[in-house]
Amino acid sequence: MASLTEAVSDCDTDHWSPQSWRSKAVYAQGVEYHDRSALDKVCRNLQGLPPLVSPARIEEARERFASAARGERFIMQGGDCAESFEDVQLDIINSKTSLLAEQAGLIESKLLLPVTCVGRIAGQYAKPRSSPTETLADGTTVLAFRGHNINGSALDQRRPDPDRLLHGYFYSAVTLNTVSVFASPSNSAKMTPTASSATDFPTGKKSLAKPICHPRAIFTSHEALLLPYESSLTRGRYCTSAAFLWVGERTRQIDGAHIEFLRGVRNPIGVKLSSKVLAGELVALLDRLCSDKTGEPGRITLITRLGATNVKSALPPLIKAVQASGHQPLWMTDPCHGNTVTAKEGSIKTRCAMTILEEAQQTYAIHRSCGSRLGGLHLEQTGESVTECVEHIALGTGDLSLGVNYRTLCDPRLSREQAISLVERFTDYVRNFDLEQELHELVEQKIENCSEQETVNGLAVADVPFVEDHPEELAAFAYQPPLLSEVACSELVAA
Repeated sequence: MASLTEAVSDCDTDHWSPQSWRSKAVYAQGVEYHDRSALDKVCRNLQGLPPLVSPARIEEARERFASAARGERFIMQGGDCAESFEDVQLDIINSKTSLLAEQAGLIESKLLLPVTCVGRIAGQYAKPRSSPTETLADGTTVLAFRGHNINGSALDQRRPDPDRLLHGYFYSAVTLNTVSVFASPSNSAKMTPTASSATDFPTGKKSLAKPICHPRAIFTSHEALLLPYESSLTRGRYCTSAAFLWVGERTRQIDGAHIEFLRGVRNPIGVKLSSKVLAGELVALLDRLCSDKTGEPGRITLITRLGATNVKSALPPLIKAVQASGHQPLWMTDPCHGNTVTAKEGSIKTRCAMTILEEAQQTYAIHRSCGSRLGGLHLEQTGESVTECVEHIALGTGDLSLGVNYRTLCDPRLSREQAISLVERFTDYVRNFDLEQELHELVEQKIENCSEQETVNGLAVADVPFVEDHPEELAAFAYQPPLLSEVACSELVAA
């Protein structure tokens, strides 16, 4: 790990500073403040406030992401599409952190890898929007709601207010403090909400919140959208607003202000990628963000959000281009964003859990087939029992039952039950896929080293019923075997 002194002493050696982004264009998602002097005053106040995340914590995050890029651990990232100031409450924070902890435990038990939890928490108060305005039912055009760090959801609060950046800082500080308390085994049980404070949202009745069985440290993260805020909280090379920052699909222009800011910070950086990205464009982005190709595995996390119907065609060229470039990013899948649909019953957005799972599974399989590795899962989720995503979508119907408890400020989130189920099914798929690949490799090895009949006899010992009926397909390695149990694989190895 580099010393903190070394890491911050060279801010001007590559013509970068926390404010150098101001010389570049903000191509998208810029915020127009009515009173620029008020914004400047807020930025000066932020510059004088303590860091939200320490440089040492950011260096620790770098190490974890590098480890994941090398295949030594897995990153579980999840949280709200857009956090709400109103949700900075003990029971809601507990539900988010306990969900991540439960998911991490599932992944560790299935994949046998250590898991690092990263929350979309304590700072995800701003969201990019496809349009700066929206049209109301009566035809009136108003500014779009862009998250509590920028404006309010009420129609009389739509003008961007720079004071909200200060509010966001303090709400983030409170959330961070609460998260750190939950991460302590000695304190988490005491902090778990009681029956009188936790709410069962679908019924509105009070109920006991699910306790945190295995408290975990959580690294905070959010999209680095508001550059005046991010740069005001940057100390040397460390953006102390969060441990992990990412740039979105709409703001990753290689000559733009957002890439200029992020290229100079020590934080691990994520880049969201849709099916529109070209292989050459991606390599150029990596060159810009990470000049040391071989010495910084995991410095950049590539977060693909391609859509389930686009993964097979869009992902392989990206993987191959990155492999040829020499860069060593961490690959992560965000199977939520590319699979959003609008319900027939109105302008309500939703997502299908089965489609989300399909993209995650396809992404893993393609990485394996390309000799790459998927090292992280990124989900928009909540610890609450909301009804924002559906399990299946019947095309042509509008009965999606989304009106019961649809609470999101922006995009639909997986409920706690859906998020747990998705991780269970994804990890089951990964484990079975890897067992099947291991079997294939062993079969190939046996075919090379012994006769066809010896290979068939060896597999028969492992109780694989199809072998006797298909010896020619096996020899030609054209038959795809079914998923095997770990017991069958172990018997095969012994044979």
